[in-house]
Amino acid sequence: MKTLCFVRTILFLGITLLMVVMTGCRSMPSSQHDSRISPPQELLQQSYLFEIVRHLYRWHLDETEIDRVVGNKRFVFWIRRIEANLDPGDHSILGEILLPDLNLRIKVKKADYQIEELGTTVKSQTFKITQVARADIPDRPLRSWVVIECETSKLRDYLFRTRNQRDYPDAVLVDRLRQAVRLEAAKEGILSTNTAAGDLNVHLAPLSPVANETWVFWEAGHKLFYFASDIDLNNPTVWEHEALMARIFDLDQQVVVSHEEAPGSNRFLTRYQVSRALFNCVILGQRVALPSADAPPRNPTSEP
Repeated sequence: MKTLCFVRTILFLGITLLMVVMTGCRSMPSSQHDSRISPPQELLQQSYLFEIVRHLYRWHLDETEIDRVVGNKRFVFWIRRIEANLDPGDHSILGEILLPDLNLRIKVKKADYQIEELGTTVKSQTFKITQVARADIPDRPLRSWVVIECETSKLRDYLFRTRNQRDYPDAVLVDRLRQAVRLEAAKEGILSTNTAAGDLNVHLAPLSPVANETWVFWEAGHKLFYFASDIDLNNPTVWEHEALMARIFDLDQQVVVSHEEAPGSNRFLTRYQVSRALFNCVILGQRVALPSADAPPRNPTSEP
C-alpha cells in the first residue's frame, strides 16, 4: 500500500511539473503580466483583427503576398500596447499589430483628448489605423507582445466573402465629402466656375471601419483626393473645426512606377497605388455629384 501511494505521489508531481512547463511555453503572457501595459481586449478580438486584414487586403496586399500565406495553416498576429509620452489631458491609447508572415507593422490609435482652444473633446469609438509600414520583424515577440493565432482558412474565407463589401458613408457624411472636394479643388484652382454639370461627378471609395481615411476620384479632372483625420470622419468636430487633412494627386503629373524615381518625396503615387484607389473608387465606390459653386452649404444635421 505504501508503495502504491508513493507511485501515485510521484505520478502526481510529474504531471504537475509537466503542466507548469507547458504553461511557461505558451505564447500568451502569464497572469502576472502587468495589466497596465497589456493590449486592450478590443485589439485581441478576432473580429477586429480580421477587419484590419480586410483593410490591408483592399488597400495594401498584392497577389504574391496572399499566395505566400494562403497555404499556411495558422495566421499569426503580434499585438502590444505602446506607451508614449502624451500631452497632459491626452488619454489616447496607442497600439501596434505586427503580421510576421507579411512583414507588416500596423499602428493603431483610440483617440481621447481635448482641444482646449476649440473647447471640444475628441473621443474615438474604436481603434483606427494610423500607419501601415513594411518592416523587418524580429524572430520572436518580446514579453510585452500578445500572440494571437487563427486558422488561415477562416481568415481566407472571411476575406473572400467580404471582398466586394461596400461600407458607404451615410447621407450627411457624403454631403460633407462633396463639399470638401469642391473646397479643396477651388483652393487649388482646378475647378473652373463654368465646369459642365456632367464633369462634376466624383467617385467616393467605401469607408473602412478601422481607418479614418477615404479616397475620391474626379474622373473629368484626372485627380485623386485623399482625406484623413485623427478624428472619426463622422464626428462633426472634423468638419466644424477643419480637422481634416486633404491632399490632391494629379494623375497626369504625379504618378510613377516606383517611389525610387523620386526618393524622399511624398508627392507621387505609384501606378500600383493608383490602380488600387481607382478600383475602390470606381468599381466598389459610390458616384455622386459635386455641389454647384453657388449652392449654399446644407445643414449637417439634415438629410441631403
